[in-house]
Amino acid sequence: MKAIVAQHRVSGSNAQPKDALTRQVDDTQRKTMGLLVGDMMTSFLVPEGQEGLSDETVELSGSSFTILQQIVLPPDEFARIEAEHRDLVALRNSLVHHFLEEHDLRSEAGCHGARQALVAALDRVTRAYNDLSGLALENAAARKAMAELLATPVMRDWIVSGQPPWPHTTIVQALHNASTALAACDWTSVDAAAEWIAAHYPDESPKDYGCRTWRQVIHDSGLFELQRREADGRRHAWYRPSVQKPVPN
Repeated sequence: MKAIVAQHRVSGSNAQPKDALTRQVDDTQRKTMGLLVGDMMTSFLVPEGQEGLSDETVELSGSSFTILQQIVLPPDEFARIEAEHRDLVALRNSLVHHFLEEHDLRSEAGCHGARQALVAALDRVTRAYNDLSGLALENAAARKAMAELLATPVMRDWIVSGQPPWPHTTIVQALHNASTALAACDWTSVDAAAEWIAAHYPDESPKDYGCRTWRQVIHDSGLFELQRREADGRRHAWYRPSVQKPVPN
């Protein structure tokens, strides 16, 4: 749990990125199990609709960065996991502070009951440990994939020159999905796609990518063909994915 909490979110100065991770690891090592569960269930594991950065801000001088990894769960699954880990915190506290009070180790029956309680506790801890180990492996795999992505030329261009990494953006994926849903003879109306995306990807907007219109996104990305057609005395924009530059899976 400490490994997950320490590494899923890191904020710091661009001048000293390694120092930020070191501070995060040191701070996490001093936290109690209860605090760790609270951090994990409010930042790393989150219910659908609450993903993304929180309103918390870190006061830093100069340029800075924040890297956040999250696993988004259906609300009922999130509630189940949260309740399970809260119960484990209570179990830990009970074992540490009250176990000897609750079991009479001076009698054979008391020892038998204590053993059964410990076996049951070990089973619960083992299941939780296996679940957390799986999450830690997923976290490590995501960090590795992110490091590989950041090393690509398209990501370097984004960081250095501000050019969006179009093949990896949600807005380009949304345009592809809109095309799949709406295309007529391979071509899709830009206006119809914009309405479809507004309904299915409400957080996506051209202005978030430095563009004024959807046509500019389609043009600047270089991943689509764009044409204009006359209809009802007006010119309408249509697009289709470029077969030369498919979006990676």
